[in-house]
Amino acid sequence: MELKKQFDLIFKNAEYIIYLLVGVLLIITAFYILFQSLITIIDEFADAEYIHAVLHMIDRILLTMMIVEILYTVRVSLKSHSLCAEPFLIVGLIAAIRRILLISVESAYLLEKFKYHIIEIGVLGVIIFIFVCSIVMLRKEKQSL
Repeated sequence: MELKKQFDLIFKNAEYIIYLLVGVLLIITAFYILFQSLITIIDEFADAEYIHAVLHMIDRILLTMMIVEILYTVRVSLKSHSLCAEPFLIVGLIAAIRRILLISVESAYLLEKFKYHIIEIGVLGVIIFIFVCSIVMLRKEKQSL
């Protein structure tokens, strides 16, 4: 029985260290993306590439939000020692919205792909609806407990 407790303690500590390292890497990644985005946006504005700069800025901000939401999931997992589904649904929701925003800007410049973009936006709309319904259901379930 003592050996089982020691293994349990070793695994808990290893899990904590791994989550901690993942969290640190996510923080570094978020700051790196923001820093590189700032440099790119300044360069694009200097070259009068305003549409590309705005598109890049929206893309990188939403990507950073996804990383922060994953970081939140890691933090919650560290505190509760369980995995929550809601933050992952929110990351999926942000990713789908991010893609729709990018497609809408691309469609203005790539008219030959307009038909495919419309289909993709439709599919993403259904996915967003499913994510939102899932998040609402999870929150209602939490409130009823």
